[in-house]
Amino acid sequence: MILSQQSHLLRQYDQDIEELKHLLISMGDLVVDQIDDASKAFKTNDIDLAQSVCDRDAAINALEVAIDRACTLLIAKHQPRASDLRLVFGISKMATDFERMGDQARSIARVSHSDLPEDLIEQLSSTNIIENSRKVVNLALLALKNLSETAAVNTLRADGDVDKSYADGFKILSKFLKDHPEHIEPAMSCLSLIHAYERLGDHATNIGEHIIFILDGEDIRHLRLDALPENLQNLIPEEE
Repeated sequence: MILSQQSHLLRQYDQDIEELKHLLISMGDLVVDQIDDASKAFKTNDIDLAQSVCDRDAAINALEVAIDRACTLLIAKHQPRASDLRLVFGISKMATDFERMGDQARSIARVSHSDLPEDLIEQLSSTNIIENSRKVVNLALLALKNLSETAAVNTLRADGDVDKSYADGFKILSKFLKDHPEHIEPAMSCLSLIHAYERLGDHATNIGEHIIFILDGEDIRHLRLDALPENLQNLIPEEE
């Protein structure tokens, strides 16, 4: 009887862990959809699509609450140890990052309501900030879905391209304001836009760091790429 009870508890524990992972992955997929739709709304000035992004933000918030509740219940029921405890805490933190990424998607969608000069949009698009941000978010989600250390490290590396795009966009906006001081309002809207994409990269980086902590127990927050432990350095691809 005791062995049967233990077996049941283990099965229930595994099931609760898998359900928790599934909730977080569902949240990540929804956030990626939000980012894609917000970007499309900005590029095409689709006000209805932008509004739908804002409306769906409540679903992301609800998932964060559900994940935090599930994490608390799992700890209370099963008292996980070591790597499993890192996983539960990591999932809770990643849910917070995904929620904030949802907020950034909503900020991008709101810019779609602004009347922006087409030449300024084209110049900002030339920095590839949208594509680079999307890439780093995809890598973070891949790292989560596969619990992949390699994808996690690549997420950290790819965020450098987002930072460069942001810096290039800031220079473009500075020059635009110098040449067109009467257009301060659209310039500020665009500054909010590129800042939102830059923050997406930061939150994706956080997720990569959480994955590495879950797998290795290594806390690499605030470390430069060249200061990572040797086993992680070996996962960084060579520059082409």
